[in-house]
Amino acid sequence: MIPESKIKFVCGLSNGEDLVEGKGILSIVPGEDSPWWKLQKYIKENNLKITSFYLSYGDKHFVLPSVSPKFGGQSPIGYNCYRRYEGDVLGSGQNYEHYAVAEAIYPDFKVQLWVDEKEGMKSWINIVNKE
Repeated sequence: MIPESKIKFVCGLSNGEDLVEGKGILSIVPGEDSPWWKLQKYIKENNLKITSFYLSYGDKHFVLPSVSPKFGGQSPIGYNCYRRYEGDVLGSGQNYEHYAVAEAIYPDFKVQLWVDEKEGMKSWINIVNKE
């Protein structure tokens, strides 16, 4: 059995709202869209944009560049978030890797932030060129 995610995405919107995966309008309800798809629908219906995005594991924050990057650099043109499971998830369920992945999207590449969901102690950054 695939365990429930311990990592939640948090995003800031162009209207000043901060939304957290699993809370409020992004609640997890069986039979409904995922929090990510609820967010996509909400920003489209209200003509909003995501201005900041990070993954949260307890009091740890794994932050992607915002539309006003803290340390300079390019502003992302969008964001994406998903989970990735690898290993023996259908067997004993003990030998697997489980990641939350957040992406900052730029015109020619994506910056991927991978965070280990088992302990939330390890993270990796990957740069992927757009095809």
